[in-house]
Amino acid sequence: MKKRQAEQEKDDYIMLEKDYILRLREGSSGVEGDVIMLDAKKPGQGTHLFDAPAQDTPEALAAWARQALRAYREG
Repeated sequence: MKKRQAEQEKDDYIMLEKDYILRLREGSSGVEGDVIMLDAKKPGQGTHLFDAPAQDTPEALAAWARQALRAYREG
Protein backbone atom coordinates (compact mmCIF):
# COMPACT_ATOMS: atom_id res chain seq x y z
CA MET A 1 0.00 0.00 0.00
CA LYS A 2 2.76 2.45 0.89
CA LYS A 3 4.51 1.71 -2.40
CA ARG A 4 1.37 2.62 -4.37
CA GLN A 5 0.99 5.83 -2.36
CA ALA A 6 4.59 6.74 -3.15
CA GLU A 7 3.94 6.06 -6.84
CA GLN A 8 0.84 8.25 -6.80
CA GLU A 9 2.79 11.13 -5.27
CA LYS A 10 5.21 10.97 -8.20
CA ASP A 11 2.45 11.33 -10.79
CA ASP A 12 2.49 14.47 -12.91
CA TYR A 13 -0.45 15.97 -14.78
CA ILE A 14 -0.96 17.82 -18.06
CA MET A 15 -4.17 19.75 -18.71
CA LEU A 16 -5.51 18.58 -22.07
CA GLU A 17 -8.68 20.66 -22.22
CA LYS A 18 -11.06 22.18 -19.71
CA ASP A 19 -12.09 19.34 -17.36
CA TYR A 20 -9.71 16.78 -18.93
CA ILE A 21 -6.24 15.90 -17.68
CA LEU A 22 -3.52 13.45 -18.58
CA ARG A 23 -1.90 11.73 -15.60
CA LEU A 24 1.71 10.84 -16.45
CA ARG A 25 3.78 7.94 -15.13
CA GLU A 26 7.30 6.81 -15.88
CA GLY A 27 7.10 3.38 -17.45
CA SER A 28 9.68 0.82 -18.44
CA SER A 29 9.37 1.83 -22.10
CA GLY A 30 8.89 5.59 -21.76
CA VAL A 31 6.16 7.85 -20.43
CA GLU A 32 2.66 6.41 -20.13
CA GLY A 33 -0.53 7.60 -18.51
CA ASP A 34 -4.28 7.85 -18.49
CA VAL A 35 -6.88 10.42 -19.44
CA ILE A 36 -9.22 11.57 -16.69
CA MET A 37 -12.39 13.67 -16.90
CA LEU A 38 -12.53 15.91 -13.83
CA ASP A 39 -15.73 16.21 -11.81
CA ALA A 40 -16.75 19.89 -11.67
CA LYS A 41 -18.95 19.29 -8.61
CA LYS A 42 -16.33 17.34 -6.64
CA PRO A 43 -12.89 18.99 -6.88
CA GLY A 44 -10.04 16.53 -6.80
CA GLN A 45 -12.14 13.69 -8.19
CA GLY A 46 -12.63 12.43 -11.70
CA THR A 47 -13.48 9.55 -13.99
CA HIS A 48 -10.86 7.44 -15.73
CA LEU A 49 -11.65 7.44 -19.46
CA PHE A 50 -8.82 5.47 -21.05
CA ASP A 51 -5.13 4.58 -20.81
CA ALA A 52 -2.54 6.25 -23.01
CA PRO A 53 0.21 4.01 -24.42
CA ALA A 54 3.87 4.64 -23.73
CA GLN A 55 5.56 7.40 -25.72
CA ASP A 56 9.11 8.74 -25.70
CA THR A 57 8.29 12.15 -24.19
CA PRO A 58 5.50 13.76 -22.16
CA GLU A 59 4.82 16.09 -25.10
CA ALA A 60 4.33 13.16 -27.48
CA LEU A 61 2.02 11.48 -24.98
CA ALA A 62 -0.03 14.67 -24.56
CA ALA A 63 -0.38 15.02 -28.35
CA TRP A 64 -1.57 11.41 -28.60
CA ALA A 65 -4.00 11.93 -25.71
CA ARG A 66 -5.49 15.10 -27.23
CA GLN A 67 -6.13 13.32 -30.52
CA ALA A 68 -7.61 10.29 -28.74
CA LEU A 69 -9.83 12.54 -26.60
CA ARG A 70 -11.24 14.21 -29.73
CA ALA A 71 -11.97 10.80 -31.25
CA TYR A 72 -13.55 9.61 -27.99
CA ARG A 73 -15.95 12.56 -27.89
CA GLU A 74 -16.83 12.30 -31.59
CA GLY A 75 -17.82 8.68 -31.01
